[in-house]
Amino acid sequence: MESTVNYRRRKNKRKRKNRLLIFIGVVALFLACAGVGAYFYYDYSNRVYGTCVVELGEPVQARDFLKDESKEAEFTPETIFSTDLAGEYKIGIISKPFTYECTLQVQDTVAPELTVQPLTRTLEETPEAKDFVESVSDLSNDVNIYYAESISFDSYGDIPVKIAAEDPSGNRTTADTVLHLVEEYDITPPIIEGQLDKIVYAGQGVSFKTGVVVTDNVDTNIEIEVDSSHVNLDVPGEYPIIYTATDSMGNMDLAEGTITVIEVTYSEDQVNELADAVLADIIKPDMSDYDKAHAIYVWIQGNIGYSESEDHGDWLKGAYDGLKNRHGDCYNYFAVAKALLTRAGIKNEDIEIIPTATRHHYWNVIDCGEGWRHFDTTPRTDKTFKGFYITDEDLMAYSSEHYRSHNYDREVYTYFN
Repeated sequence: MESTVNYRRRKNKRKRKNRLLIFIGVVALFLACAGVGAYFYYDYSNRVYGTCVVELGEPVQARDFLKDESKEAEFTPETIFSTDLAGEYKIGIISKPFTYECTLQVQDTVAPELTVQPLTRTLEETPEAKDFVESVSDLSNDVNIYYAESISFDSYGDIPVKIAAEDPSGNRTTADTVLHLVEEYDITPPIIEGQLDKIVYAGQGVSFKTGVVVTDNVDTNIEIEVDSSHVNLDVPGEYPIIYTATDSMGNMDLAEGTITVIEVTYSEDQVNELADAVLADIIKPDMSDYDKAHAIYVWIQGNIGYSESEDHGDWLKGAYDGLKNRHGDCYNYFAVAKALLTRAGIKNEDIEIIPTATRHHYWNVIDCGEGWRHFDTTPRTDKTFKGFYITDEDLMAYSSEHYRSHNYDREVYTYFN
């Protein structure tokens, strides 16, 4: 009897042990599967973007879904999408040895571009919103045009109109225009008249519209357009100019005029008047010629700006433009200095370099009682250069070190021989 009881106990003990082992095995298997699943989930999410969002019309490649851009990728054969149509697409991505399922969201956040124009209509004609549209564009190529605000067509005059353009994604643009509601259509063109012909000095500006007026039987604010493409204000001559004016009904008038460009003639008296005005501010009665020359040099350096000029050949014109406009090139600097030095009673002469195909330069020489000295007021990129009262020896040394900047003909200019 005792042996039977012991046998049963051992048998039950083995059953409990077996059940425990089975339980432990199941738990271990579950943990292993969970670990593998977690690994593959992490690996999956670490390789691709689950969702990509792009703007309408933006190109998309398979590798755009990969987090590692160095990997190769392609779409699965079943993948069909279009970035020209907003929406959500299921995307298959093959990046060997794996295949992934992702989502592509194509969104449209850009409103249409809209340009409108005014219209003229009678009461019998009710325009549609699209009639006001001059141009409209949108990536969707599907734009709904409508009145953004209700309008009334039961009275004559100018009626404010607001036009809306909306794409399928709800992006909307509005633009304001005007409806001219008339009893009958205007077929009478505007009239251009006034000072159509003008005379201007070469090198000076002109307002082509000054003195030109336009009248119309209906409209009161018509813009005059000018075609001056054939006019050259720098070269003397006669040039055609065309004026046009268009009313709100499209009736147009065209008028031709002539712009006569004449050469400016400068007198010595004009130049002297400008020079004397400058000298009155900078010259004192007790100054020596040297001090006067230095004051002139300082004034030119501080008041004349450098710019390209076409004044070469007429020193009076060069001096007048330099003193009047306060800018010019080396010829204007030379001419202004000549005018001021002469009016100040300082002995001076002209000098220039031996010209090359790409370079020319003018300056002055002065004699304040100690013999001739160079007097170059033109600013140079080399800020260390001081062009006041330079001996010939010093200037030639500078010239040799700076690409023969002041290489003059000694047989022509014999001041220093």
